[in-house]
Parts: sequence; structure tokens; C-alpha cells
Amino acid sequence: MSETLRQLETRFEDLSHIIPLTEKMLTRLMCSSPPPTRPETIGNLLRSLKQLEQRGEREVAEQVRQQVEAGIRSLLDWLAVADLGISPYLLRTHLEQNPPEAETQKALLRYLLSKSPHAESDRDKLDYLLSSYFSLMKGGELAARFTDPAEQQRELLGLYPKPVTSALDPAVETMLHDLESLTARVGDFQEFEQLVGARMVERARALKSNLGDAFYHPGALTVILRFNLTFRRHFERLFQRQIEQSKAQTTALIAASRQIYAAIESIFASLPVLSEPPRTAPTAPSLAAPDERVGRPPTTLHERLPIDSLVQRPQDPQKETELRGIIRRIARHFQAVAPGWAVLPSRNTSVALYDWEREAFGAGTEEEAPLGARAVQVSVGLVVWMEEEYVLYQQSRGDRYQWKPHLDMLSYAVERAHEELQSIHGLLELGGPEEEAAWFPALVNTAKRLLTVMEKIAPVFA
Repeated sequence: MSETLRQLETRFEDLSHIIPLTEKMLTRLMCSSPPPTRPETIGNLLRSLKQLEQRGEREVAEQVRQQVEAGIRSLLDWLAVADLGISPYLLRTHLEQNPPEAETQKALLRYLLSKSPHAESDRDKLDYLLSSYFSLMKGGELAARFTDPAEQQRELLGLYPKPVTSALDPAVETMLHDLESLTARVGDFQEFEQLVGARMVERARALKSNLGDAFYHPGALTVILRFNLTFRRHFERLFQRQIEQSKAQTTALIAASRQIYAAIESIFASLPVLSEPPRTAPTAPSLAAPDERVGRPPTTLHERLPIDSLVQRPQDPQKETELRGIIRRIARHFQAVAPGWAVLPSRNTSVALYDWEREAFGAGTEEEAPLGARAVQVSVGLVVWMEEEYVLYQQSRGDRYQWKPHLDMLSYAVERAHEELQSIHGLLELGGPEEEAAWFPALVNTAKRLLTVMEKIAPVFA
């Protein structure tokens, strides 16, 4: 077999992996099938070319070879256009939801390394694919596919269509040295918040971008790959540990809330107050009309690095703003609807509201209302918040890291609900003037409602 034929077969084999994958991603993007590429025609020509070479029919073989090369160029042109519509985010999301075979990953890497000129998005695609191909899950933890650095180096160099002999510029060497320094510091971080707070991904991304075309040089990719694997392993380890800690703490708060509610019932039963049975809540429709979300813009799966959703900024004020915004939204809703039962329009869900909750919001603003009415207002806001975040968590659960902000919000809401149950317990325990005692039946019912929603979302933290 001639060297030319061997190269054509290798190129076509790579395209046989890449073209179907690209067609699936375009179908997902456009919600319709892209124009057919018909690579099987080129496959038939390649088999004919091999037979002609074996029989020594050089003239006809040359004509067929030109047809094969033209067909491969046509596929590459189609792929170049398709690449413009496939963002790094779409590529990453599709491959994580549909894990490819190692040969498909290698074909994609070879294709990106052989492209000339490179598109701006090629760097991010190659950056992700390198990390994905050279790492794997082992024993529940992320590990390197090749433990021997020399073997890893050989595998990386084998992805290039031809040897690269050019030297790196001194400026590039300096940037790579900075990246190696970042790699050495990754292990210094022992807490997830510290790691993401150091914004190492952003620093490394800036260095990678400044490399320009030198990014694709094997000398640069070796350093880049080392950083990616080191950071990703440590990130995943700290990430999982932080999630486990958050779940354990929230589960403990839900268990403590059950005890507080039992104490609330016990105190209320001993008070000289006429126990008012819970009023029946209205039947909620399956889906209410959408309403503006106050306090935080809607979370969408837009184009962004996953790390952007995970950076732990000082979020308590932001979360409190979210809660206050929901309480104001409920108050406005009660002012707008006619008397009687009400269903609060909410994001992708609906929350039925009780009569005593309407009365609490009619008792004045949070600053003016009696303490009991204020507790009901805050509790209703927490109920709505947990219901909304629970739906958003379930919707984003299959997307890489996108569920994390909703888990954080749910965890914080549970913490605030636990605090509110403690406040209700304190109000009942202290008794108080008649205007406060009048709210005791509503407070007990509200406490029960808080605990019911906490029990509903408890499996998230199991």
C-alpha cells in the first residue's frame, strides 16, 4: 500500500468518526437534519483505489485518487462551515451527555490540530478535548489515562499529522513558565471556595489566549495538558467534598427542624388560645402563568465556562435580596388579585396560598406588621423560593455544574427556614399581647407548611 493511500485512509477514517457526530450536534442545534454528506461514496472510491493499486493499474488509480481527495476536501469544507455553528459549549455538553469512544476523541483532536488556519473557538474545543481524552474515572475519582509522563508525551505527539520542529519564542516560554507556576500551586488549596476564589481558571485562560497560534505547538500543549489534568483532578475532589458537606449540613438542619416543629405543636397545645384548624388550600393548576423573577435574573444555559456558575462570591446578601424580592412579589400579587383564594404565578410551577397568608400580607409591610404576620410573610417567601428552586434544580440536573447554583439556593433557603421555625417557636414561647396571640394558629400552620416543603426537597440532600 502506498503512503498516499495510507494517509487518505487515515484521514477518511477520522472523518467517519467526526461527520456523524457533527450531524447529531447540528440536528440538536437547528432542530432539523442538516444536508446529507454521503461519506459512503468516498469509502467506496477508497476501496476501488486500493484494488487498482494492487493490480498495478496506475492511470485509473490516479484518477480515482483525485476523486477521493476532492471528496475529502468537500467533507472538510462542510465540516469547516459546520464548525462555525458548533460552539465549545455545545460540543462539551453533547459529549458529556453522549460520551464518545476514545477513537472518536482522537479523531477530533487530530482534526483540530491539523486545521489551518485555526478559528477562535478551536482553542477552547481543543482545550476541553485534551482534558477529556487524557483523563478518565477510576474508582469514583478522576485519574490520568496515562500515568507515565513519557507515554503521555508520545500519545500527544502521535496526534499531530506530521512532526513539529519549530522552536517556541522566548515570550511564549515565559507564559508557559507562568502556567507551570499555577500548576504547582493548585495543590495548595484545601477548600473549594479557596480554589475557585483564586480564579485560577481565568488566569490560565488568559495565558492560553495570549499564546496565540503557539497554543497548538506540542511544547505548549504539554504544559497546558499538565495544568488541565492537575487542576481538574483537584477541582473535582474539592467540589465533591464541598457538596457532601453541604448535603450533610442541610440534612441535619431538616432533622433539627422536625424537632422544632414538634416543640411548636407542644407549646401551642398548652396555650390558652383557641386552636384554629388549618384552612383548606386552593387546588393549584398544573402550571401557572410565568411571572418576572425579582432579585436575580433567570438562570439560563447560556454560553459560558462552567466555572462561572461555581465562583463563590459573598452570596448571603444576594440570597437575601432574592428572598426579599420574592416576598415583595407575593405582596404585589395579593394587592392585584380579587379577594378569595389565590394561586401565585411562579417559574415553571405554581404555589397555592392559604387565607391566613393573605391576611398576613394585608396586615402591613414587613416593617409595620405584627411579629406574627411578619413571620408568616417570610415563611411564605421561603416556601415559594424552595418550590421554585426545586423545579429549576430538577430541570438543570443533567447539565454539567448548572444545578450547583440551585443546590446552593436550596441549601440556604433550608437554613433560613430552620431559623424561621426557631423564631416561630420563640414567639409562641413568649406569648405576648393579644394582637400577637391572634397570629398563633396561623404560625403553627405556617410552621407545618415550611416543614412540608423541606421534607419535599430533602431527597436532594440525601
